[in-house]
Amino acid sequence: MNSGYRRAPQPRRNKNNMLPFYCFILVWLLVLGIVFLVAHIRNSGTEGGSGTDSADGSDASPSGTTNDLGGGDQTTDIIDTEPPPVTYTDATILTAGDIIAHMAQIKYAKAVGGDTYDFSNSFKYVKDMISAADYAVANFETTLAGPDVEYTGYPRFNAPDSLLDAIKGAGFDMMLFANNHCYDTHFDGFLRTQDQFVSHGLDYIGAKKAAGDDAYKVIDVNGIKIGMLNYADDLSGGTKSSPTVNGIAIKNGEEAYMNLYNPSNVDKMYDEIESIISKMRSDGVDFIIAYMHWGEEYTLKHNSFQGNVAQKLCDLGVDVIIGGHPHVVQDASIITSSDGGRKTLCFYSLGNFVSNQNRRSLENSTNSRYTEGGLIVTVSVRKYSTGEVVITKAEQIPTFVHTYTAKNGFYAHEIMPLAEATADPSAFGLDNSSYGVSTSKEVYGLINDVLGSTVQTFNETVADKRETP
Repeated sequence: MNSGYRRAPQPRRNKNNMLPFYCFILVWLLVLGIVFLVAHIRNSGTEGGSGTDSADGSDASPSGTTNDLGGGDQTTDIIDTEPPPVTYTDATILTAGDIIAHMAQIKYAKAVGGDTYDFSNSFKYVKDMISAADYAVANFETTLAGPDVEYTGYPRFNAPDSLLDAIKGAGFDMMLFANNHCYDTHFDGFLRTQDQFVSHGLDYIGAKKAAGDDAYKVIDVNGIKIGMLNYADDLSGGTKSSPTVNGIAIKNGEEAYMNLYNPSNVDKMYDEIESIISKMRSDGVDFIIAYMHWGEEYTLKHNSFQGNVAQKLCDLGVDVIIGGHPHVVQDASIITSSDGGRKTLCFYSLGNFVSNQNRRSLENSTNSRYTEGGLIVTVSVRKYSTGEVVITKAEQIPTFVHTYTAKNGFYAHEIMPLAEATADPSAFGLDNSSYGVSTSKEVYGLINDVLGSTVQTFNETVADKRETP
């Protein structure tokens, strides 16, 4: 007898009883296939969005989605390749020419203002234009030594402090003080003038209160950092003897407080400017303007020295050069750097903004009729969010000083934009003299002839910068 364990006989399985099982498996596989197909279609159809849908219909995170089907993971990362939109900010810098206070102007200011010396009448036709600019600059070619020092005109200028009230009221923000008249009342007047700039809320460059102060300014205009510097020819004629300015000997090393250069040692100025530009760039400056007091008085075209200095400034990285001193508008040019990598727009002289110089006061002096006109220049600077900074437009605005005998018997001096004034003479008071209309039209033509088409040509070269890239 076998005592080992024996499995009991099992009944044979009928194939017909297996049919439900096979159907269940088939249906399950069909369901899984549909699920995978839907997930694939949803993932491949999601474009440019911040996320995708999971297989069960819930929102996945922006970085991707994970579907858990039978223990398998599927991760899809959505990367937004759309670049951010390019934006920009604009700033308009306005610059006018020489502000000079001759005795005829001082006498009129006293006649209408008494002890306050009211100069505001000179700016009434241009103040809206000046105030509309984001930042406005002019050359201050006199000194403010105070009421205890006699008020004087040419050749040693000293004006009442209230001249700055009119200048500030007209909308100016900065005065240029590197010029041949900055030392007319010697060091005390030189320092006091700077104090008056500060007390009237005006920036200034070209002079310092301490020898170690910066010789430049960085001004933030609508988020664009504008670097500005100002230098003047000392008018020594190139001599290397004791320093002078306008024929006045500068005492005790006081030249260290002034941004002056001697034409016989111009390399010294170049070294200083190169160092200044390096500091500006380290300060994050976007755009650089150099204001130069140079050239020969009453000449309509720049000389070779001005051209050489302008070329060097272009090579050093200056974007715009604006000059003064000749008391007439001079030509303009587009300068290409020596390496061909940049272009600099240069206005060699803006002429007089306001003065008593005209064909009558200067009689038959050469080009005296040109001294009645001047130039306002506006430069529109744009900074893109990419960091690129460009000039989008430059504009030249010829001006005219209408000098006529007012009812009080003194000479009024009224600055006006020539395009508008010649189009509507009575609105600008040009009929207050017998010569106002004819003279203003003549001066308008003279200035346009001197400038030519340089600014138009420049604007054509930067036309593509006026649209967002």
